Amino acid sequence: MRQKFESRLIFGVLFWIGMIAFAAILLRNTVSNTPRASGMLFDYVTKQRRLVEIEFPVQVVLSRGTPVFSSDPLEVNPIGVVSTLDGFESNFKGAAWTNKASVLLYGNAPRLSQGDFATYHSAPDNTEWVVKTMLPEKKRQEISALIASAYKENQKEILNAFRPILNDSIATASRVIREELNVALEKREDQLEELGARYRSELIEEKIVPLVKSEIIPIVQVESEPLVGEIGQEIWGEVSVFGFGWRYIYDKTPLPDRKLTEREFKRFADQKAIPIIMSHMDEIIEVQKRVIRKVAKNPKIKASLTESFDAVLKDSETQALLTEVLKEVLVNNDRLRVALEKQWQSPAAQQAISMANERLEPTINEIGVSLFGSPNGEITPEFARVVRHRILHKDSRWLTLKTEEDQVAGNQTDEKPDSGRVRVKAGVEPKLIPGVLAAEDSSIPYAAARGDQ
Repeated sequence: MRQKFESRLIFGVLFWIGMIAFAAILLRNTVSNTPRASGMLFDYVTKQRRLVEIEFPVQVVLSRGTPVFSSDPLEVNPIGVVSTLDGFESNFKGAAWTNKASVLLYGNAPRLSQGDFATYHSAPDNTEWVVKTMLPEKKRQEISALIASAYKENQKEILNAFRPILNDSIATASRVIREELNVALEKREDQLEELGARYRSELIEEKIVPLVKSEIIPIVQVESEPLVGEIGQEIWGEVSVFGFGWRYIYDKTPLPDRKLTEREFKRFADQKAIPIIMSHMDEIIEVQKRVIRKVAKNPKIKASLTESFDAVLKDSETQALLTEVLKEVLVNNDRLRVALEKQWQSPAAQQAISMANERLEPTINEIGVSLFGSPNGEITPEFARVVRHRILHKDSRWLTLKTEEDQVAGNQTDEKPDSGRVRVKAGVEPKLIPGVLAAEDSSIPYAAARGDQ
């Protein structure tokens, strides 16, 4: 009887040893390509779980199940979850504001010591976050390269197809806008006249005219006087005082033929004065250029003109009038909308659009795969983050546990929270650690790691 019992015992021990060996071999084959997974599983099974409390200086939004990660810069490692919230029942479901929570640390969590702390992270719920998540720098460069390649390859054909349509559209739009703008301004003639009168008084008479007298005229005089004097001397040298004099006296007599002086002046201007002026045209243009340059560089003129233009642009009455006119001419212009629709619904436009679609479809598909993933494969990690956060309302909040090992491994210099915490003996794991808020919102770390893998 005893021999039979021992046989069964030996058989049972051998059976379980075999099962354990088989499971070990199966597990090794399953995770042979991911040694980190096998290590985490071993730690999870063999090491003890424990609770630690985290206290934040201000209230934060947390919920049961909020994940906790290690802050090891070399690998992303989930090490626990929030188990209870201070001030709420243990079975409370949902998110709530609190400044203290209990965290259940897994067996793979590092041992805590004095100086360790947790950081609170949250992903913002706005469009800017979506754009930054979907289009990181590497992704933007990839899409830009695809667009540049497609443009270079199809530039000539697409431009040749759309150029006449664009030219016709611009011409049509310009004509309609010009006509509608004239109508809009005519309807507001009284308002424009009132504004013009106010600006003539406030700007032109009070600022522009004094500026011209004090700054611009002196510049014109300095630059033009030498040339004007030279031209005047040449013209004066061609003047016949005797010829003008006797014709003037003759015009004053009661003789029948009059206007000799006027005819002589016209002859002199056409044959003498104008040719002299034209011979100095290059010098006149050069003088104008010097005057314009000096006026443009004059600080008083620039400041006064800038102030005047700012006053006009910032005037509430002017802004309201411009907004009303632009809205009527560009936004609510049914004539413009109908004219452009007619242009882009024409057979030539449809043919050009069809050709562009055919040429660019491969590139558009590549961009879609780069942003969202392949229809026959996995979605991109960036799109996965957006879907989980904005649609499934997951991955909104998480914690990272910063230990001394993490700080040494990554040479991190994050500022630690002030020591208002309980002191513990060396070698004893603390039951309460402080929490801080992350300086910048980001994306939950395991989403990035999962996508990279």
